[in-house]
Amino acid sequence: MTAAWGILLIVLLTGWSVLDGAVQGAAATNLGARGDAARRVRLAAVGPLLLPGEVWLVAGAGVLIGAFPHAEAELLHAGYAAAIALIASWALRDAALWLRSRREGHAWRATWDWLLAAASTLLPAAWGALLGTAWGSAVAVVVLAAWSVAATRLHGAALVARRLGEPSRFGWWTTSALVATPVLVTAVVAWPHLMTGTAVNGPSAALGGVVAALLPVLGIAQWFAWRLLARPLGPRDVIFF
Repeated sequence: MTAAWGILLIVLLTGWSVLDGAVQGAAATNLGARGDAARRVRLAAVGPLLLPGEVWLVAGAGVLIGAFPHAEAELLHAGYAAAIALIASWALRDAALWLRSRREGHAWRATWDWLLAAASTLLPAAWGALLGTAWGSAVAVVVLAAWSVAATRLHGAALVARRLGEPSRFGWWTTSALVATPVLVTAVVAWPHLMTGTAVNGPSAALGGVVAALLPVLGIAQWFAWRLLARPLGPRDVIFF
């Protein structure tokens, strides 16, 4: 049973990395777009992935805390700085996306655009560093942080190009694999320790009920997100961003 929860944890964290990674990459490079209208279109292109992706992360965190509390405690103890940076950059990224177009004015939007780019660069770096911490290697922390930043940028560019009908050097599936690689490789490296030294005998019944209830929500959110991505961008898609 513990192995099943471990597999579910990997699936959830990989799903978040792929979905939110596109948002991170597009937002991190959004300053390169010329003019506010172009920036809003780029953000709207990845917007449907934002909330569904965050549901995957919340579910993954629930499984980690509930099914593997010792692993969670050890990871946060060793990677406390990376975890705090991840949470802070995640909150700032979302705030910037929500607030940049709530007021008119070049200074207001430029400020939030800079904060959005900074937070969207720090977020994958912190995530990669946290994964590297699970390796117990300082080299892995640096390598996976750099890999995650580069991969999310390619991933975001590929999705934006796909939605806008523009040419892209890399396809969506290729960049998805690049973003997912740190999670999957870390799962292989950390799996023995997770299963033998840190996992509890089994998750609580309450956790099982919560995750079971979340799985249909994840499926519906994913279906809705892909439906939005499959259709061309319209004027209403850009209004929020």
